[in-house]
Amino acid sequence: MKCLSLLFTLAFGLALNAQNTMKEFIINDEVVAAQTISQLESAYKVKFVPGNYWYDRMTGAFGRKGGPCTGVGIAGLNIGGSLKSNASGGGTGVFINGRDLHPQDVAVFQTFMQVIPGRYWMDVYGNFGSENVPFALGNVYQLYQARFGRGGKATSYYKNNPWSGETTSFGGDGSFMYFSSKKTDGTTYEYFSDH
Repeated sequence: MKCLSLLFTLAFGLALNAQNTMKEFIINDEVVAAQTISQLESAYKVKFVPGNYWYDRMTGAFGRKGGPCTGVGIAGLNIGGSLKSNASGGGTGVFINGRDLHPQDVAVFQTFMQVIPGRYWMDVYGNFGSENVPFALGNVYQLYQARFGRGGKATSYYKNNPWSGETTSFGGDGSFMYFSSKKTDGTTYEYFSDH
């Protein structure tokens, strides 16, 4: 949970601030009160960047509205509106907790599991199953570890956004993970964790 909290902090506080001109903090199409943001900043010792985001309360996943998942943070926060099916652009026909996944999200899952279009639920622990069926079909963390093992060959996911000039990469080998982001101004943010 410690590494997820730090990744949450990095992604909301640092990795999402490029070209931000917004003054409000919007989550799932609902403006979040300044007092709520202040309380979160105090509790998590981070400065949140105004912007328009989607947030999945079940998993803690979040990203900019219309975009892919950019981080996984704390699940269950009672902030913002309800998660919409088109929150991250979608178009893939793969729904998790009602959100039609962005193509980049599907590409990440395809590195370690077969992805079949459909409607699924997922919880904070990575358990997933078919929507409206209470038992899990599997666990994404276990599938990732089974595919890449502990101490085996490291894998990474790399994203280069040609419109912004930013680069982001993350990955690991089952026994550690890393996150690195280089901004257009040359600033680099890195995070490493051994689980």
